[in-house]
Amino acid sequence: EAERWLPAPARREPAAGTAPAVLPARVLVADDNADMREYVARLLGANWQVDTAVHGREALDRIRDHPPDLVLTDVM
Repeated sequence: EAERWLPAPARREPAAGTAPAVLPARVLVADDNADMREYVARLLGANWQVDTAVHGREALDRIRDHPPDLVLTDVM
């Protein structure tokens, strides 16, 4: 089972500079609690592009303008 973690012998790495740029996924955090919204945005911001909304109407407007990959609402 551990052998699955090893690279395949015939596997070739792409040449430097030829791999397409991969953008991080966009997450929309919508929460009316400012402390929770900022805390979650800070945690997720290390790995993903995070956008925030203060309430549902603002979240819907942002979703319509630029759909995110994930919407996280009312954490608590």
